[in-house]
Amino acid sequence: MTTPQFHSPKDAQFHILKAERSEGFYAKHNMASLDSATFNEWAVVVLFYISMHYIDAVLSQDTSLPEDLRDPTDHPTRNRAVSQCSSLTSVGSMYLNLYQRSRDARYNRICFPNDFVYKLEKISFKPVREYTRKQLGLS
Repeated sequence: MTTPQFHSPKDAQFHILKAERSEGFYAKHNMASLDSATFNEWAVVVLFYISMHYIDAVLSQDTSLPEDLRDPTDHPTRNRAVSQCSSLTSVGSMYLNLYQRSRDARYNRICFPNDFVYKLEKISFKPVREYTRKQLGLS
């Protein structure tokens, strides 16, 4: 797997490589099968991070968006871009759910139940991943 070295604005390939690399981390550490709430928050953060890069890859290719929304540099701008990007309408709420659960994990000291990661992966992450990869012409 290629490691992205530099980020060019509106560079979908950079974001795709970052997402795929993070998916490798998620799989290698078997984060989906955590059976204890001890480290579930890190699995939630990684799921969000993967999704964020797939979302950024799609945003980078949407020429109907203003320049600042095509290459967001912070979460509020990205969330606004997701809400304005017509090609992300069907997965926008799922992405925002991942964003909020990641914030809960990082800042709100939420302890997720044992099966939470599995459910989040199923209802939010996988639909976002599959949809954005399809939009990007990836299998």
